[in-house]
Amino acid sequence: MPLWEKGCEWQQGGSIEQQGGLPGLVEYLDKQLPTHYNLQQLRADLAAGWYLASDIPVGYGLGSSAALCVAVFERYATEEGKAALQQQGAKVYFAQLENHFHGTSSGTDPLIISERKVVELGPKGHLEYVSIPQMPGGWQLFLLDTGKARETAPLVNYFTNRYDTDSDFRQATDSIWTPAVDKAIDALQKGEMEELSEAFRAISQFQLKDLPPMVLPELHTTWQAGLDGGSYLLKICGAGGGGFCLGLTQDMGATRKAISEWPLTIIAW
Repeated sequence: MPLWEKGCEWQQGGSIEQQGGLPGLVEYLDKQLPTHYNLQQLRADLAAGWYLASDIPVGYGLGSSAALCVAVFERYATEEGKAALQQQGAKVYFAQLENHFHGTSSGTDPLIISERKVVELGPKGHLEYVSIPQMPGGWQLFLLDTGKARETAPLVNYFTNRYDTDSDFRQATDSIWTPAVDKAIDALQKGEMEELSEAFRAISQFQLKDLPPMVLPELHTTWQAGLDGGSYLLKICGAGGGGFCLGLTQDMGATRKAISEWPLTIIAW
């Protein structure tokens, strides 16, 4: 689900530091997809001080690299690049771009940003655009800011390598985590809060127990307190390891008091 209150736009007059990952992406595109982009113009614009002014925090699991990829495509893609996106589909095509930042990307974040819609991913790559009803009865989703950025690629590699080599972890992922995620998505779309809370709890327990590098150590006590009967539940955003965590609560006031040491932001749509 996108967080539309964050975004980026092209501006001129930026420093090399403000250009961030753009120069590196240009070199990557020059090697991987040179005819899909007007790289001569992109290089000229960077030399003239153009950059992406963004309020999406980097390393937080909110899609900063995905937004950059989409912005570059929308401004610099050639007709060949646009045709390739149409032929391959946005998810597959944008995964190639975001691989530069993450090593391996699903393409999901740039797909959502490109389409500007909420997307549900089904079996065998099936995509469906969905709507999410308002949450009833005081229920809220919120973001907890850990105050620490992280690198996505090492955490993604940790998960995929462990899934490929650890049969117990693979079985737990397939039998516990994946069904809980599917149940949470279904419950959120139907506005079934008790079912969502139950699935969210299973996700939270799994991540704390089985994905230790992905849950910031400083959060363990707060995370466990929510599981032990607190007014909230937490899960990682993206690869975890810092950045934002996603929370669920039915009493935002009590939650703010219980975890007052962490900045919280309500998600509204």
